[in-house]
Amino acid sequence: MKLYKIETRVSGYDDYGEPLTSFTFYKDVEISISLITKIINELDPRYIKATHIGLTYDKSLKEDMRISNINEAFTVKIVNGDGRMSQLTLEVT
Repeated sequence: MKLYKIETRVSGYDDYGEPLTSFTFYKDVEISISLITKIINELDPRYIKATHIGLTYDKSLKEDMRISNINEAFTVKIVNGDGRMSQLTLEVT
């Protein structure tokens, strides 16, 4: 398990009334993350869509949070909190 930063989405509006989305630090959590699927776009191989799965003992994580490390950043898509550990479906951002 590695230590990751958890960030929550904060919505609001800028000075011109445009929607503004930013993230604020929530807490540090130990998560084990593994790759499930990796799809490479045939038209442009620079675009890769990867799906990961994460396991953690923390039950406070919710959808649309961001998990980041020095090298990686993920968005939480699905949280399955049934059982002793929470199972997270993650998408690379």
